[in-house]
Amino acid sequence: MNGMELLRRNHNYRNLWLAQVGSQFGDWFNQVALAQITLELTGSASAMGLVLLCRSLPGVILGPLVGPYVDRFPTKPLLFFTDLVRAVIALSYCVAVMDHATWVLYAGSLLLGVSGVLFSPSRNATIPLVVSKEDLTTANALESAAAGVLQIVGAICGGFVSVTFSPLACFLINSASYVWSALHILRSRWHESTRPSREPYFRLLTDGFHEAMRNRVARAIILIGISWGLAGGGYYILIPVLGEQTFHMGGFGIGVLYTMDGAGVLLGSLFVHYFVRGNHRNAVVWYGVAYTTQALFFGILTQATNVVLGCLSLLLMRMSSGVIIPLDAYLLQTGTDPTKRGRVFSLHVSTYGGVMQLSYVATGFALQHFGIHLMGMVIAAMSLICGVCWLLQFGRSSLAFPGTRAVQ
Repeated sequence: MNGMELLRRNHNYRNLWLAQVGSQFGDWFNQVALAQITLELTGSASAMGLVLLCRSLPGVILGPLVGPYVDRFPTKPLLFFTDLVRAVIALSYCVAVMDHATWVLYAGSLLLGVSGVLFSPSRNATIPLVVSKEDLTTANALESAAAGVLQIVGAICGGFVSVTFSPLACFLINSASYVWSALHILRSRWHESTRPSREPYFRLLTDGFHEAMRNRVARAIILIGISWGLAGGGYYILIPVLGEQTFHMGGFGIGVLYTMDGAGVLLGSLFVHYFVRGNHRNAVVWYGVAYTTQALFFGILTQATNVVLGCLSLLLMRMSSGVIIPLDAYLLQTGTDPTKRGRVFSLHVSTYGGVMQLSYVATGFALQHFGIHLMGMVIAAMSLICGVCWLLQFGRSSLAFPGTRAVQ
């Protein structure tokens, strides 16, 4: 089934998808306006880094701890009320714009980060309850493709509105996007298995860790996430460095590279949609293959000396990432116990995010002392190791689907 047919036939998934697209679109307005107002009020790049840290740190610290609540309680109320809370928090940035209150930027970012900790694993755990197992790869590819398009369109629209009107308008749009999301979630319905509501919190917490360690699929994906996260954080530092210092194109070059980034993720998602589809075996194999091709093109990117080769290698590298992103979610969704799925997703997101934070610092130091070419090959080697290890472990095996029930 293609993505458009899935959206047409499965109205519950369609509402979840529209909710996600709307909130992600609004997030780009927030991201652009937040960067603009932070730099206007503080004039400090360090302040911008602190704002970003305030948003990402809660996921690292709280992610594993909220997993039991994701599996203990029905996800629909969690998703709905979290969106309403985020709508209110997004409005708080308007105070920073009108009163020049810098502290609101940090507080708002911290609160948005905390609220997002519950939302992301809850939604990932919900998708298999709404979509049949045969359509899971299509659904994940559709969401990844939408994210790629929104990265391009949302950043452009957010920048236009912020510069032409005001960052205030961007924050209002962001708040409205969360209300949009909440309303579409309210229109969706799905059956959830009985949740262990009376089990002690720490029992649920340890059961989630045990599931992640005993389940070879979950264990492998979490370990790959940690391994790639340790090195992959350097990618987000490399893009500005390549555009500014290697290709000598300033902000325009950075913008072109980020456009290639979004286009590559979109193309990779389309590849999953058209060539992997519902074939579970193909999903297992292409997940490992994509890590190896990502390594190849990342290595070429960091050795490139002209912008044409750089853009082409970045496009192909992020196309590989566009294959990995939906398959990563799909393999966890189909390879874990449905009653513990939320805890596994929380652990995966928090460990990956945690090592990415370390990677930002470590890679920045390493780039300064060892240079782009050497560090690029080190990062590429890590991606290659991830892909080879996955293929050696699962390339010839068959990973079974746990039972899922979808409501359409």
